[in-house]
Amino acid sequence: MEKMRLPSCFKLLPAIFGALILICCLSCNEDRTKNKNVRPADKKSENVTRLFLNYTDSVTKFPLSKLNEAGIISLNRKFAGKLPLAIYNGEQYHDDQNIIIQPYKNNGTESTVKAGVILLVPKFLTDSLLIGDFTRHFGNIEEEKQTIGTTEQPLPVKINVDANTAIKLTFNPGEKLELAHVIMVEVLKYK
Repeated sequence: MEKMRLPSCFKLLPAIFGALILICCLSCNEDRTKNKNVRPADKKSENVTRLFLNYTDSVTKFPLSKLNEAGIISLNRKFAGKLPLAIYNGEQYHDDQNIIIQPYKNNGTESTVKAGVILLVPKFLTDSLLIGDFTRHFGNIEEEKQTIGTTEQPLPVKINVDANTAIKLTFNPGEKLELAHVIMVEVLKYK
């Protein structure tokens, strides 16, 4: 009996399959090393970020007449134990552990901003609080033309929440806008 001879292209099949398996294994290993560099999301920082956005949202919903220290103290009670909140009392805070809140009123008729609340964001929260978090929660950033020359610190950006309310965000320089870390939030009331 004569042995069947395989065409020469079939003799290369084991080598081709071996090469494909090797390429597959190398690409899987490369994906695994890439994923080691990606930091998994910290659940605690996600919760604090979400709570801060909810707190800011609550401040934006205050009517102009209640946007004062008494109103803020009442709101802070609702978030007690969830967020480290402190009302500014004229002293310097060096512990960088509290969100410092300062309500203000503009009694002059010249200003279009009638009242506001400044929220100084501590470093532990700034590390996880991005402008993108605000745009997803409140809407798009209002495009403003820069009226002064280039500065080291970028100008704050503004999100119009409604016809009477806006949020102004100050952020760290040198980062892509959506990924920039927020260091101060100001809620502005016009009417």
